[in-house]
Amino acid sequence: MRYWYVSINNSYKHRGSNVRSIQMKQEHSVVELTEEATPKEIDNCKLVYLGRGWWSDKHIQDNYNNYVGRE
Repeated sequence: MRYWYVSINNSYKHRGSNVRSIQMKQEHSVVELTEEATPKEIDNCKLVYLGRGWWSDKHIQDNYNNYVGRE
């Protein structure tokens, strides 16, 4: 299982051991982590939690689409 976040300031460039992937978009980045983000990462990178699971899980897709719809 993975933890999914959106970096709303598009600045998540950390390549630590818990980072699985980063998908850079124009206005934000989708970040996949193997562990929960630390409070420091959440604050510094303005991470929005999408959920825990697989990218194709409905709740993660719903949360992502809700976020993208607000931009």
